[in-house]
This record gives sequence, structure tokens and C-alpha cells, in this order.
Amino acid sequence: MRFYLALAAAAPRERAPIPRHVTAAARILADLALPVPEASLRHRAWTSPDGTAALLCWTNEPEHPDLPEPLTDLAGAARAATPGGTGGVLGHTGYLADPGDLEALRTTTGIGPLLDRTGGAFGVFRALPHGFDAVTSISRTDPVYHGEGGGLHVAANRALLAHLVLRAAENGEGAPLPPAPVYDVPPMQALVRHGFYITDDTPFAGIRALGERAALEVRDGKAQVISRDLPTPEPARPGRRRRARTVDELADALVAAVEPVRRHPEGVSLSLTGGRDSRVIAAALHAAGIGFRATTRGVDDHPDVVLARRICAALGVGDHRVLRPRIPPEQAADPAFVLAEHPRPRTLRLLRMTEGMNSAFEDVIAPHAFVPEARLSGSGGEALRGGWLKDQADLSHPALIDRLRTITLAQSPMMTPEAEADGEALFESFRTAYADDPALALDHLYLRYRTGRWLTGSRTATLCGYRYYHPFLDHRVLGAVHRLSPRWRWSEELVLRLLERLAPPLARMPVADHPWRFDHRRVLNPLHRRARRRRPVLRAASTVGGFDWRRRPGPDYVAPMRERILDTPELFRLVDRAATERILTQDPTPRPGQVWNLYTIALLLSGEWLASRGAAPDEGRIGVPIR
Repeated sequence: MRFYLALAAAAPRERAPIPRHVTAAARILADLALPVPEASLRHRAWTSPDGTAALLCWTNEPEHPDLPEPLTDLAGAARAATPGGTGGVLGHTGYLADPGDLEALRTTTGIGPLLDRTGGAFGVFRALPHGFDAVTSISRTDPVYHGEGGGLHVAANRALLAHLVLRAAENGEGAPLPPAPVYDVPPMQALVRHGFYITDDTPFAGIRALGERAALEVRDGKAQVISRDLPTPEPARPGRRRRARTVDELADALVAAVEPVRRHPEGVSLSLTGGRDSRVIAAALHAAGIGFRATTRGVDDHPDVVLARRICAALGVGDHRVLRPRIPPEQAADPAFVLAEHPRPRTLRLLRMTEGMNSAFEDVIAPHAFVPEARLSGSGGEALRGGWLKDQADLSHPALIDRLRTITLAQSPMMTPEAEADGEALFESFRTAYADDPALALDHLYLRYRTGRWLTGSRTATLCGYRYYHPFLDHRVLGAVHRLSPRWRWSEELVLRLLERLAPPLARMPVADHPWRFDHRRVLNPLHRRARRRRPVLRAASTVGGFDWRRRPGPDYVAPMRERILDTPELFRLVDRAATERILTQDPTPRPGQVWNLYTIALLLSGEWLASRGAAPDEGRIGVPIR
């Protein structure tokens, strides 16, 4: 993965360059803030002739002809692209669907509008003689975090790095390194409720996430954010001809989104399940004529494994690898228990990767080295099903407002009055902004926060270890999806029509866990009834196959989490202590998600995660009863 830090003097008219101790501190602090081994990093940097702007980059990617250079020189670019003189550099995170688009980005005067014609999943940083640009795509899963302090503007794709560099600038030359982070506790009420932010806050004071389709432009010491609106969706389900044309256009966009993996002669691995999203990606690869191997996690009778095998057979995929859960020898003697990793090393590892912006409930990998191997997944496919509408049964206006309230004010009984007031303010802001169309609110908020904030952590982890492609996060694909009515996408008809267009046999297969939403409708046509019967739902046939120990941790597992939570006084600015104690002492705990979330915040605020540069300590495993 490529990590960027852009700096610009906040008062260049005084011709004061970026202090040398700040750039020197940045190089030291990167070793602390970046979630990959220090020895794996290569460093590049550019500084403007007068020293008032700089772009620093670190990468754990090897030098390879198919990998982009961390920084691309702007020399020779159109003079208009670099106001005040020629020169500068550009870098991007993620990937461009067409590497040739890098030349257009190198020479354009306005990066934002050009990106809307660019495929891929990416973020862009460009340094110029008198400032810098930092730009997000529609998903913003390649994030930009920004702030101002110590006479500097800063932007980076790691929030901790941006924060610590600003702290070093504010503390001045000679101050000890690393500076202690200053945590912004009140906005963490969203982390308690959801395990991720539904705002643009970060855990670090003075640092915020840049919104979707936005550009932070710093010129001559002044910063401005230029945002481009999300696409305006069609008001309703399109007519028959328009539907067919829409499906064709989106299918073509998905085929184009998987095209970059054709550049990998060694082949590509798809994470395949029994659900809808990875099935669509498999269909797109099939339609593009790109062979792949598939990997599925689970026990043999789990629907993910059963259906993935059928998908591979239908598409002629000969290499399908099933990764079964590793069962420690001591667990085999007592199959009534799952031996789960102790919560502390699991949480420290997650904090290093996600900077405290995800809960340790999530399974996030922590690669030790970068492997230039192409991988894909169906992450982000919920957009095709209406975002937060996808599991909403009632689309009436009052029901949608209630759902919006439920999201913003989740877990209200355990929150403090101050945290509840923050949640109420969020609800009112969203309700007012989308008063005429709460369905659009649930769609947009899912894109901005569930995709743009929650999914960022796992995407970062995959990019640290592999050449990972996310076709559903492709800038052009997401733009096309969000031009369609969220109410039509909610019906899931779009997903089925895409499968019929890309790989018809996959449309006729069963799906995992729950039926197609449109199959809930009363069907009068006998042909349609027969088709529905051919689309049964597969569910886990055994307790082990369907057991998720994270959702049902036993008292022995909760015990160390309870101790740490109750010993962290800052948490009780967010949650009521008595209500929290009740949740922590009940078995089974009624709010396992909040136990995970509170424990994650407790370890974040402790600072222990900053000291865990190497592998997290092995504290053994704890038995969780299967129930």
C-alpha cells in the first residue's frame, strides 16, 4: 500500500518554509503510525522550491513494472496545472482501471471533475509549488484525513500520521517524539452505537475525514474543500425498455471494472460465498472471459461452501479452495466449545490497522508482507440493494423516518444525556436534509458512512497485503448505481437481472440465508411461481456451521473485556455506568456489539496499541460454548 502525507505552510506570504524539524519528525512518526513492518517501507518525498509545500510517501510495495511509482513527476505538465510555476508530483492510493489515466491526472487543472470519468478505486494526492490537492472518489474508501495547526495544513491517508505531525509542529523543535495523541472522545458516541463513525470525525482531535467526491485544495496558505454532489437518482423503477438498457450499461461497467485483473498472468483469486455480491463479481469475470480461482471459508455443509461449489461448477472454475476453520487439538476433545483468540491481541491488531475507527468485533487481517498477488471480493455490493434500505421491510415515509432514528440513536438506553443529545442532533440534521425522501437518506448515509467509514478499515488491510481489487467500489460503477432509484434497487431485481445478463446459470441457483426480496411479492403468473420455486434459500444445516462466537461470547470471554471497560473512566462520558455494568454481567450479554465497541475504545484510549509495533502478544485462547 502507498501512504501519503501532504504538507503546506498556512502563511506562505511570510515565505516561511515548512520547518525542517516537522518533515524530520514525519519520517520518524511514520514508523509508528503506518500499519506495516518498518523494514518493508520505501520512502519518497518532494518539496517545493521555496519549501512551503511537500508530499511525502511511504510504500511497502516492491518495485515492479506493473505497480505505479509512489510519486510521479509533473514536469512537462501543462503550466496551468501548476499555478505559479511548473513542477510538482502526484501519487494515488488504490488502483486506476486504466493506468493510462495517470497521464490525464498529471496534466489536468481540475482533478475532481476528471476523476468522475476515471475507473478504479483510488484517492489522489498532488503537490504543487504553492500548495497541494487531496481528492476522494465516490466511495472514499481510499480516505483523506486533514487538519490545520502549528502553522501548517496537512492531509494524509492515515489519520494518526496527520495528527501526530500536527502535534509535532505545535510542540516545536526539540520536543520529545512521539507526541502523545489527543483523543476526541465525545464523537466516539457513534463508535459505541455502531462500531464505526456516522460523521466525519476521527478519534484524533483536529483531524477530520474528507467527504466523498471532494477535493481539498490548498493554495498560498488557504484551504478550501470543493465538493461535488452525489448523482441524482431516477425517481422510481424505470420502464421495461429503460430497465433493460440500465442493466446493460451497469453490466458493461462491471465488466470494465474487473478488466484490470487481466493484467495478472499468474491469475486472480476471488473470495466467493453463497451470497449475491461475490456471485455478481464471478459473473462479471465470466462475462469478461477472465479465468479465476475461488476461495471460500467455512465448513462443508455451510451454504457459502455448498453454493460456491455450484457456482464454480457452472462457470467451469476448476480451482476452488475451501478454507475450513482451524480446530486446535485441545478443542477437538470438546466440540461443544470454540476456542477463540483472547480479545486483547485481537483488538490491538485491529487498532493498529484501522486507527480505532472500527470495532474489534470485525475480522480484519494484518498482513506481515506485501504479496503482488491479485485478489477480488464482493465488498461494497450492498449499494446494488439500496444501502441501508436492504433489510427494510416497510418503505412508507414514517417507517423510513423511524429507521433513520434507529440508526442515529441506536442503543439509546445505555447512552449518557450528552451522547444522546449528540445523536439527536445528528438525527435532526439528516431528517431535515432528506425531509422529502428518507429512502434517499438511507441510501446516501450507507454510502457515506457504512461504505466510506466502516469499509475503509478492511480495504486498508487488504491493500497492505495484496493487489486487491474491489469492483463494487469502482468510481464509475458506484456513480452509475447511485443514478438508479434506491427503491428499485431495494427490490433486488437489479441484482438478478445483472446475473441473467452476465452469467444466466447463476441467476437460477439458490441463494444463502434469505430469499430474493422480490420473491416476497404475491405472484400470479405460473411461470414466475415456478421460477421462484427454483430459487430456494439455503441455511446452515448444523450449529457449528452457523455459530458466530463473536455474537455469543460466553462469560469467560467477556470477563477480561468487562474489567478493562469498567477501568476506563473516559467511557462513562459516553455510556451510563450502571447500564453498562448490567450488560456486562448478564449471560448471554444482550448487547455483544456494544461490549466489543466499548472494549475497543478502552484499548484505543489506553495507548497500548501504539506500543504494539510487532506481532500482538499471544495471550492464549478462551473457550466459548456453542449455544
